[in-house]
Amino acid sequence: MAHLSLIADEDLDRIHDAAVRVLVEIGTRIMTEGGRRLLLDHGGRLEGEDTVRIPAELVARALETAPTRFTMFDRNGEPALHLGEGNVYVGAGVTNLNYLNPRTGQVEDFTLRATAESTLLADALPHIDFMATPGATRPSDDLPSQIVNQCEFLEMVTNTTKPLMVLIAGRPELADIYDMAELVAGGAAALRERPFVIPYLNSVSPLTFNPETVDKLFEAVDRGLPVCCQAAPQVGATGPATIAGTMVVAAAETLMGLVLAQLRAPGVPFVSGTVPFLMDMRSGAVTTGAGDGVRFMIAMAQLCRRWGLPSVGMSFGGDSKLMDEQAAAESAFYGFGAVLGGVDMIFDAGCLEGGLLFSPELLVIGDELADITRRAVEPFEVSDETIAFDTIRSVGPGGLFLAEPHTLAHFRELWLPRMLSWERRNVWETAGSKTLRGRARDRVFQVWEEHRPDALPGDVLDGMQAVVEERRAAPPPDR
Repeated sequence: MAHLSLIADEDLDRIHDAAVRVLVEIGTRIMTEGGRRLLLDHGGRLEGEDTVRIPAELVARALETAPTRFTMFDRNGEPALHLGEGNVYVGAGVTNLNYLNPRTGQVEDFTLRATAESTLLADALPHIDFMATPGATRPSDDLPSQIVNQCEFLEMVTNTTKPLMVLIAGRPELADIYDMAELVAGGAAALRERPFVIPYLNSVSPLTFNPETVDKLFEAVDRGLPVCCQAAPQVGATGPATIAGTMVVAAAETLMGLVLAQLRAPGVPFVSGTVPFLMDMRSGAVTTGAGDGVRFMIAMAQLCRRWGLPSVGMSFGGDSKLMDEQAAAESAFYGFGAVLGGVDMIFDAGCLEGGLLFSPELLVIGDELADITRRAVEPFEVSDETIAFDTIRSVGPGGLFLAEPHTLAHFRELWLPRMLSWERRNVWETAGSKTLRGRARDRVFQVWEEHRPDALPGDVLDGMQAVVEERRAAPPPDR
């Protein structure tokens, strides 16, 4: 698959060198004793209460020990995502606060039911490759905070066989999710050999690793499991008002995550990258940034390839508050940019309002756009057969290729839509003159009515529920 190179290699090196200088000369807040001690034991220097500066060789060593590629599997143990090999994978979600219910058209709080519905839909869509936690469920008397993430995972893992990216509050929740995943995989060794779950972690910009992030990172790598630790500084707010400057902050943060991971567990798989946000200085709103956000993400993917690390990014969503023309336009534009940029794992399909509102209808449209955009950058075969010189000679000037055997042999290779309307007007009118959103809504309801993923064995379901109930009985974590 072809990728866009936006900036020159020497400029990538300047950004890398500046990021390393940040780690060496300015440092990063590491807000756990264990994290600080790990760095200090390997040559780091403590500045003040919790800021640690590290020697440049720790970064170089971490880049050497981290694998350049690895595979994520599906729930059944089959290879699914070949990361670091030039592929682009698209995922649904992540962690929206609200849900645009297609039954009513109303914005609602995100619930476990919405998690189940969103995951079931993603499972049925052929061009959605993985599922990220689609929404942040609010705790309640029946759903105390210490089991929210585990219950979200339970809904996800029972409604899809696709790989899962999970966003979790803290280490206890992640530990429980791993225990549940081990039941699904057939044990800890089986999960390490064929991981189907990856946690989504991010530093707190600028240059801060809070206790939860450090602890979750250590929980993952201590089990020998892959981790995604990206940075999300906002251009002009938690990063400088230039893309290059904010990219330095993002690079420094994700490199620090890499150093922590590789010191703790050399060779553990690691996904880097950024989720680009920009502040609209007119209002203070945080946005995905249109062309500037795409430039940021493409350049960061380039830098990750130069490092030899798989990358993560955000796309196939946008800032519209409704499932409208702006939503479709942003989803297409951002998606094409991320695919052109060669981001390994792109989540955010189905997300509106900058990741605050999830729309099942937009997810269906995103599935079609994921297919279109990846097709658009797929090289095509050039051979004697595809050049078709003899067929061109046979048809000659003014002829028609429609009835040629070569056409019969190859016309099915051309892309055709599932959601977009290509039919003649009279056919479209006879079918009800439905808009793209209307067709997407029909597909949502069809999936919910008809699609059922493979069921997990009863003893696995019972075991996962027991993990949840054990945590329910425990006191909430002190945060």
